[in-house]
Amino acid sequence: MQSDSTGIWYFECDVSDIEAHLLNLQSRSVIYPDECEYLIKNLHKLHATSEQNTHGVVPLCHRCVTLIAKDDKVEIVINREQEKIDHVTQLPLRVSLLRQLGIWYEQDPEAITGICLVELDDFSDINDTIGHAAGDLILFEIARRLERYHGSRFKLVRLHGDEFALAVTQLDDAEDIWQVSKWICEQFEPPFMTQKGAVFLTPSIGLSLNINTGEEPVTLLESAYIALNHAKDDPLTKEKLYNPQQEHTLTRQVLLEAQLNQALTEENSLLVWYQPKQDLHNRQINGLEALIRWNHITEGLISPGEFIPLAERTGLICSITDFVVRQVAKDIPKLRMHGFTGKVSINISANDFMRANLVDSLLALLKPYNIDTSDIELEITEGAFISDFDHCILLLTALRDAGFALSIDDFGTGYSSLSYLTRLPVDTIKIDMSFVRELARCEQARQIYKGMIDICKAMHFDVLAEGVDDDAQREALAAIGCDRIQGYLLSKPLPVDKLGDFLNK
Repeated sequence: MQSDSTGIWYFECDVSDIEAHLLNLQSRSVIYPDECEYLIKNLHKLHATSEQNTHGVVPLCHRCVTLIAKDDKVEIVINREQEKIDHVTQLPLRVSLLRQLGIWYEQDPEAITGICLVELDDFSDINDTIGHAAGDLILFEIARRLERYHGSRFKLVRLHGDEFALAVTQLDDAEDIWQVSKWICEQFEPPFMTQKGAVFLTPSIGLSLNINTGEEPVTLLESAYIALNHAKDDPLTKEKLYNPQQEHTLTRQVLLEAQLNQALTEENSLLVWYQPKQDLHNRQINGLEALIRWNHITEGLISPGEFIPLAERTGLICSITDFVVRQVAKDIPKLRMHGFTGKVSINISANDFMRANLVDSLLALLKPYNIDTSDIELEITEGAFISDFDHCILLLTALRDAGFALSIDDFGTGYSSLSYLTRLPVDTIKIDMSFVRELARCEQARQIYKGMIDICKAMHFDVLAEGVDDDAQREALAAIGCDRIQGYLLSKPLPVDKLGDFLNK
């Protein structure tokens, strides 16, 4: 036996003696037992290859053990170097996972194997608030908790960032992967203790099984990533099992993203339509909401419910906001010609709210059209306040000082709190349509809605109800003090040319 400076050992043996040497190898190579089992199990392949090839071949090769047949001799090469380890978590890396999946398949092609791909929700906020050093300690603790998995055949690795993968094989049936996922979630129930206090984390988990994806290790991992993306997008459940339809959806999202980017540069692809708002005291139209529409070149109008979330995930929403502001500035003179004197509201997303130059950007977009900021109302969703409330207060104040009217959209569905409501420098509270649907037929819903309106009115906010579809809802809202409404009862969103006819009525 001989060794070189790389930590690789070489020795030769007769083909007839190979099994004894492999058994000896198995007893000594405690780090890589699966590779040894694999070699012994496939011994007949080595015999067949060595008998048929007199020039030397490499019939079987793994990172730590290589067998090379040379005539009637077999050279066994053992790489004693440790596999690469992540220095933060002390876990193996992605390449180790793919290798292990391949070994499992060679050992038992019929075995059910699955991956649980784990990503931490909002972990970047942890690094930003308590520091990267504390974040690394949390990652280390997560690794220790997940290492306690009780299965006999599993592989745990850190992929990158806040992503971990737990692969398991020899599952009894496909449903077992859900039990593994449930166990992973349970490991996140106890808080993670840091010098700055307890930190609570939740995971999103993408699951994949080889019975759905085939035997290729890379495909199994990629399928888990597809499922993970769907898990992160679902507000109701953070665990998703891969199915081929998800891949179709992801492919469509990739295509739509590219096409949406292109639509921003084309005429007549993105459109701005307007939905009226009515004053319940005099029943006059006193406001319009600008809503983006996408007239796809082959599919026609694509639902905003499909492309707006896509734009928010990819960052295109900021470009869409700029497009809407410019189009509204162009349309306001036309609306004034039809006698409309109210404000036009524009939606500002949480992504927009994080732009450092939001106020200056809006002013610059309006300037070429000589549109005054007093003509514009900005609707901000509650979700924009979650990340940094104090920053939001400063930004809202700056927007109001610049002359914009301000409205809180979808109130009651997200970060609702009386403590923050008292500090917001806004004019209007827009109560979400989910409350309106039960208003006319449910007394309890009516009382809840009335309580919300009373609180808002006591703080001198204007109150608008969205999603009003029939007269019964309108009359119920008027009876409990709501100021304005918006919904299909008045009109669906209309392009500016048809809106003129509506206003003239």
